Amino acid sequence: MGRAHKTVSVIMTVKNEPAGCALTLDSLLSQTRRPDEIIVVDGGSNDETVDVIRRYAAANPTLHLVEAPGVNIACGRNIAADAARGEIIATTDSGCRARTDWLDKLVRPFEEDPDVEFVAGFYQIEGRTLLEQVVGLATMRGQLDPVRPETFNPSARSMACTKALWSRVGGWPEWVHFSEDTLFDHKVRRLNVGWRFVGDAIVHWRPRGSLRAIARQFYNYGTGRGHTRIGASGFAYNLRNALLITVIAGLCFLTNWAILALVFLLGYFYVWTFHHKAVRIARRTRRLLAYPLCLCVMWVVLTSNLVGYLVGSWQRWRDSDRYRHRMEAYLASS
Repeated sequence: MGRAHKTVSVIMTVKNEPAGCALTLDSLLSQTRRPDEIIVVDGGSNDETVDVIRRYAAANPTLHLVEAPGVNIACGRNIAADAARGEIIATTDSGCRARTDWLDKLVRPFEEDPDVEFVAGFYQIEGRTLLEQVVGLATMRGQLDPVRPETFNPSARSMACTKALWSRVGGWPEWVHFSEDTLFDHKVRRLNVGWRFVGDAIVHWRPRGSLRAIARQFYNYGTGRGHTRIGASGFAYNLRNALLITVIAGLCFLTNWAILALVFLLGYFYVWTFHHKAVRIARRTRRLLAYPLCLCVMWVVLTSNLVGYLVGSWQRWRDSDRYRHRMEAYLASS
């Protein structure tokens, strides 16, 4: 069966990221399959980001800038998708570097099979420091082990859907500030549409470069999961462990036996649980320092994610109309 040509709009959002935006635009403009248009929504940058985009737009008529100060990522994507003229909407994030054949491979399933409405691309880390490599290998799916296509929900760093599907889904949920792409994926799966995973449609992404930035990132992720309750069982497990350790730590003031129990629990939940992953990462990077660094990263991720989840859950309880009811309505609609 031949390929039926489809028009493609690539969309992305950005705020205060001139270098990352330039990196992404350079990679999009170097594609073997050039996008029919690129739409960048700026959420209110107060640095030179907008000027950078304007310079690219002046040299490339297919690149369009939309300035929308104050919008969140989901709203920015919806603004871009609504303005898009392409039959296919492909998404990526500022700071990502798309391989030259990324768009061609991402779009090909739509052109080869008219029943395909959603394509999940993939991403690989591009760490420049040992910490960035460890963060990517330890926290990003598919970096140590292959993903399962039937359960893999892609990030908006690398995915595409028909504009008709975006409209039918209701766009990205604008009432959540984090995990909006995960919720979008869940809605698409509920609609039982033609879904393809293309593991070689790859963008490269640089992980966070400091423990503080990692903590903030996973706190935000946890907050989003608290709002949506996606993956609630995993957070419940981690919360139970944290509460158990807290109780045992309190008992250490009463009996010396509790110290042994505390050491055992800390060793099991916060060392042994991540031991095999840390060993594999140390072997992959060929750096012994990667082992303790992996443990440290996972402690930061686990703690900040759990705190964020608790904050998000409290916000969901306090404002159920915004989070719980709107989510139920979003997932139920078709």
